[in-house]
Amino acid sequence: MNRKPTMKELVAATQLSRATIDRVLNNRAGVNPRTVEMVQNAYASLLVQVADEVKPTPIKVDAHFAVVVQASEEYNDAVQAAGEQLTSQLQAQGINLDISSCSDVNDAEVVRLINQQAERADGLAIVAKNTPEINAAVHKLKQQGKAIIALVSDLDADVREAYVGINNRAAGQAAGFILGRHLQFCTEARVAVIVGTLSYSCHDDREIGFRAQIRKTFPAVHVLEAISGNDNTQQTYAATKEILRHHPDLQAIYNVAGGNEGLSQALDEHAAAIRPIVITHEVNKVTENLLLSEKIDYVISQDIPQLLTETVNKLMALKQQQPVTAHAYLPIEILTRFTLPTSA
Repeated sequence: MNRKPTMKELVAATQLSRATIDRVLNNRAGVNPRTVEMVQNAYASLLVQVADEVKPTPIKVDAHFAVVVQASEEYNDAVQAAGEQLTSQLQAQGINLDISSCSDVNDAEVVRLINQQAERADGLAIVAKNTPEINAAVHKLKQQGKAIIALVSDLDADVREAYVGINNRAAGQAAGFILGRHLQFCTEARVAVIVGTLSYSCHDDREIGFRAQIRKTFPAVHVLEAISGNDNTQQTYAATKEILRHHPDLQAIYNVAGGNEGLSQALDEHAAAIRPIVITHEVNKVTENLLLSEKIDYVISQDIPQLLTETVNKLMALKQQQPVTAHAYLPIEILTRFTLPTSA
C-alpha cells in the first residue's frame, strides 16, 4: 500500500504551521478557504510523488533479438524506422533488437545474413522467401536451439516456432472484395495482379485469396495471369508497361508486393481515359506519397511497431521457455488518402 505524505513534507511544501495543516487535514473550522485549498493541492501533489517513489523497478532482462528482413527497400526502411521508434522502450526492459535487411539478393546471401545474426542472438525473426535453401538454414538453427519467428511472410511450419503478421489470404480476399465491388457492373472488366515473387508465402497467399474472392462473388471480373515485379521499382515498371501494352483498357491492378514507384510511373505514362484502380500493400514513405497524390487508391497494411512488439513478446516467451501460439494474426488495415495515420 502506498504511504501518505508526512507532516514534514506538507510543511515544506506549503510553508504553513503544523497546527494549520492539522486543522485542514481533520476538517476543523476556522481556516481560510484559500489556505484549505493550498493544503489540499499540496497533499494531492505529494501523493503522486509518493506513488512514483514506490513503483517497482522494471526487471532488467538481458536479451538480444535479431530481425532479418529480405524485402523491397521501402519496406526495409519502414521496419528500420519502426525499430528505432521502439528502441528506448525495449532498452528499458533490457532488450536489444538488431534489425538488418537486404534487397535484390540471392538466397545464399540471405542465409549468410541470417547465420551471422544468429551467432549472438537469443532468437530470430525472419522476413524471407519460403525457399528450400532458406528453410534448410533456418531449420538447422532451430535444431541448434534458436527461437525462430516467421514475420510478415510465413516459412515452413516445421522450421519456425510461430508466425506473426496479418492473415495474408484474408488480405487478398479483402482486395478482391473491394475491386469486385468497384467493377461489378462492368461487362468486360480486366484486373492485373503483380507479385514480387511467389517464393514469398505472403505473395502467394494474397493472390490465392484475391482470385478466390473474385471467382466466388464477381465472376464477370476477369483476373489476368500474374506478372512479376520482383519487389523492384524498375522491374515493376517494366512489367506494368508490358501488361498495359497488351491490355490498354485495364480497369484495375492489385499489387501484392513492392515496387510501387515503378507501377505509378508506368500508369502516368499510359494514355487512358480513366486511370485503373490500384490496390497495393504496406504503408511506407512511397505508398503514403502515392496515396496522397491519388496515384494509388487503397493500401492494405499492418502496424509495424505492433508487429515488432508482438514479435519481441513471443521471442521473450520462448527465451523463458514458455509456450506460444503458432499464429499471431494482426489486424488488417485498409487505408485511403483520407485515413492515413499521422506518420507512416
